Amino acid sequence: MKPYLKVKICGLTRLEDALAALDAGADYLGFILYAGSPRYIDPDRLRRLTAQLPERCRKVGVFVNADAAFIRQTMTACRLDIAQLHGEETAAWAAELEPTRTWKAFHLRTPADLARATDFPAAMLVIDSSTPQARGGTGIRCDWQLAAAAARQRPIMLAGGIDPDNAVAAARAVNPCGLDLAGGVEAVPGIKDHNRIQELFYRLQQAELR
Repeated sequence: MKPYLKVKICGLTRLEDALAALDAGADYLGFILYAGSPRYIDPDRLRRLTAQLPERCRKVGVFVNADAAFIRQTMTACRLDIAQLHGEETAAWAAELEPTRTWKAFHLRTPADLARATDFPAAMLVIDSSTPQARGGTGIRCDWQLAAAAARQRPIMLAGGIDPDNAVAAARAVNPCGLDLAGGVEAVPGIKDHNRIQELFYRLQQAELR
């Protein structure tokens, strides 16, 4: 029997999109608390949004080089389950957080990047793509070969250019614990396309990955 592939729908800014993702089968909902992102949601707005979500859903806050006190405060106020670090956070700094509730994003370009990633103290690695102008959410596919190497050593969520058309191929090529999607299921940044979300889960189910 194949392992259950988890799915995170990230970059959510609206309650209706979060509920649509849950209804379709999302395991995690992701919220970006980085003002430089077009998918940014401020903590006050996020607190009001998460108060309207069912208790069962797992909520991930995405932080970029944020202060540890801000992360802890926001996680409590917004009822977040996981802090995803998406900046230049070091292993020593991250170790001060709760590792079982911490994910760390990496942009793998070389085997040296892979070694650094697999040693990081986090419950999950998020293998993503990036450009000099952006941190994730670029719609650009990451290196699936390096991602597959990481997946053989650590639990990973695969991100970077995943959409309903390539999700099955990505899962089969990399064998991650899950897929992390933002732009691949959007109408515009921060606004999700509910039909694309449903199409994603339909294709994963047809491929017997869910």
